Amino acid sequence: MRTLTTIMTLLLFSTLTVAQSIDSTINDIRVKYKNIRTHLASYDTTMTAIWDESTEGGHAIAYYDRSSDLKLIEVTWFGETGKRITQYYFDNWKLIFAFDQDFDYNRPIYWDEKKAKEMGDNEVFDPKKTTVKEDRYYFKNEKLFLWLDNDGKSVDLTLGTNTLVGQGLIAHAYKTRDELKK
Repeated sequence: MRTLTTIMTLLLFSTLTVAQSIDSTINDIRVKYKNIRTHLASYDTTMTAIWDESTEGGHAIAYYDRSSDLKLIEVTWFGETGKRITQYYFDNWKLIFAFDQDFDYNRPIYWDEKKAKEMGDNEVFDPKKTTVKEDRYYFKNEKLFLWLDNDGKSVDLTLGTNTLVGQGLIAHAYKTRDELKK
């Protein structure tokens, strides 16, 4: 009985320690995110056009502090029916956080009154009717450890498809970083 109590106590303390460690890591990332956003206007930038990833093209902007340390890459893709913005945040050249926004337009951007009438539709493109879906991805040591969906709920990372999302974000962030260096 004493052994079982000891094992249960150790499990409880280890669980609490892991939870505190995750909370500490999230807080650290949020502090770094806020610091980057606060100093954004003072960073040096470089930009490149992106034509092969969306129907209407896009661009990527990298932000570097004065010591040429990469802080942020913001990628924007444009399409007829929406746009997507993904921001990759770095600390010591390692991805720590990604913020993804997917904007869904009510109609294609060219859908004016004339086009709507031609198509038998009574609704035109209205930017005020755009819906936005947001996802937040937290990384530690190049691994996704927390994904918060549009409702702020944690996504199950034990599913293989969800861990692939993290790997895809890392790959895209570094591919874009390398294209911005050219």
